[in-house]
Amino acid sequence: MKSFLLSTSDTGYPMRVRIYPLALAKIVKHSTSNLHREVAGLLIGKASGKVLEIWDAVTGEQYGTPAYVHLDETVMSRVAEELSQEGKGLYIVGWYHSHPGLDVFLSPTDVDTQKRYQLMYPKAVALVIDPVNYAKTRRISSLDFKVFQISKEGKVVSLPVSIGVHRMKLLESTFRALNTFDIRQLVAEYGGRTGDSSTGYGEGSLLGKAKKLFGM
Repeated sequence: MKSFLLSTSDTGYPMRVRIYPLALAKIVKHSTSNLHREVAGLLIGKASGKVLEIWDAVTGEQYGTPAYVHLDETVMSRVAEELSQEGKGLYIVGWYHSHPGLDVFLSPTDVDTQKRYQLMYPKAVALVIDPVNYAKTRRISSLDFKVFQISKEGKVVSLPVSIGVHRMKLLESTFRALNTFDIRQLVAEYGGRTGDSSTGYGEGSLLGKAKKLFGM
């Protein structure tokens, strides 16, 4: 995980990023679901001082090719509305997308997209992941992703990233992220049903399907 090795002194940039495990797992799951085209989604979280915390990752309607992806604009508005209704102090803090087999960087198109996110929220970040190596080995050490932001000088800056392990925030972010799994995807993969059991803890429940999804 190359991005984990960065420090603030390496980048000269004051902000750090902390991503919680299930949010990262959802991004990895999504990016490895199709190694022939780019996929994208939104990052959910909040700022805590000079640390940007990523609690969850969600996705929606999109169009992708091997070198381009467009997330439907309605996804952001829908997610923003849902977050507002939840009232838990979480909001859209950026976006993620995959570069299958292309390495991790921001293309000129990505830079333009990131600038628009930062106009809406100055601390917004872009997470880019190349899932190919991980898809081959299924080893954590093969995860290749970085988190970027555009500096005031217009330069692309790679931010230092750590995995969130704070006990209460870890639990809260996990429960939150479990609630935003794509139920239709889980049902398609495991043949479950979306009745009352989807909120329980049995094998037919959302948590049960999540355990299968991540091999727990």
